[in-house]
Amino acid sequence: MNQVEQYAPAFLIKIKETELRHGVTVDVSSVSVTDNANQADSFTFTLRDRCPEPGRLFAGGKKLQWMDSKIFDEGSRVKINMGYVNNLQPMLLGEITAISPTFPADGQPTLTVQGRSLYDRLRHAYIRKPFKSSTDSDIARDIATAMKLNAEVDRTAAEHLLVSPNSDVATFLKQRAERIGYEVVVKEETLYFQRPRYLDCPHPALTLEWGKSLISFSPRLSTYNTVTKVTVRSPQTSLGRGKAPLVGTATAGDERVKMGTETGPEIARRIFGDQNVVIEDHNIASAEEANEVARSQLETQALNFITGRGSCSGNPAIRARMVIELNGLGERFSGSYYVTSATHTINNIGYRTDFEIKRNGR
Repeated sequence: MNQVEQYAPAFLIKIKETELRHGVTVDVSSVSVTDNANQADSFTFTLRDRCPEPGRLFAGGKKLQWMDSKIFDEGSRVKINMGYVNNLQPMLLGEITAISPTFPADGQPTLTVQGRSLYDRLRHAYIRKPFKSSTDSDIARDIATAMKLNAEVDRTAAEHLLVSPNSDVATFLKQRAERIGYEVVVKEETLYFQRPRYLDCPHPALTLEWGKSLISFSPRLSTYNTVTKVTVRSPQTSLGRGKAPLVGTATAGDERVKMGTETGPEIARRIFGDQNVVIEDHNIASAEEANEVARSQLETQALNFITGRGSCSGNPAIRARMVIELNGLGERFSGSYYVTSATHTINNIGYRTDFEIKRNGR
């Protein structure tokens, strides 16, 4: 990206056959997209409304250019690209879920359009048929097929004899994912049921430095309620008489990726000793799965050791589920972080990216 392009923010909003372009559709005053790691993505944009008749100044009337337009009908599909001139990146494919007009006492009326990614469709879908002899990855693929979505799924080994959904698809999938430390998202038209990406791609994709590319950063380090050991066991009642419970454990230091020389659980154990949490899980199918679930729960807890919010000049490359490096913050807070949320905003001030991040060590 050359220096000229960095000062020329741009966006393209496509709704049905209509395109709203930065600098061309002057009625668009702002657009914002939030990309999340484990929930629905969202968007919002605002337009200045006017009389649709050419050459006529807005003075009220029966019909308005944007509020009465069919392109903003409920459920209309929206695709948003953002970035800089000659470097637009696809940010979100979603659907309109709300429109909010404003009619001020003086000045021009506005219309704010809001929506969410196709993940939101999972919240309105239900699957009543139980899954028999299926792994969690099989279940995720079957749901993606039923929802007419592509699937990117990390394989899970444990086979469960019977899994009965008891909620909407989004809640059900999230419950299955959380127990094994997975994330569930829908990007474009693809359902992702995967380990957090920092486990497979721990190297930073880009670097920001405070005082240069990093505008601001506010972290928080906490050992409060930090778990140092997790024990997962199947309840005796779920196994049958005479069978020993299936037990798995994970302790500080078992984390697969360390974002630093010492993790939060390792520091907490050094200070406080073992802080053990016991989880009873009726879904445990084997001792191997019990150990995997224990380690996943430990890693999920460890990732909350350092949390933070930051901002930088608009950078379309910053997305949720990636690792970035922050420098210039001293030894304790410089290093690699996992992005859990990134909000990209273009308005009359320019282009800005705000992000939320986590780290399991220092």
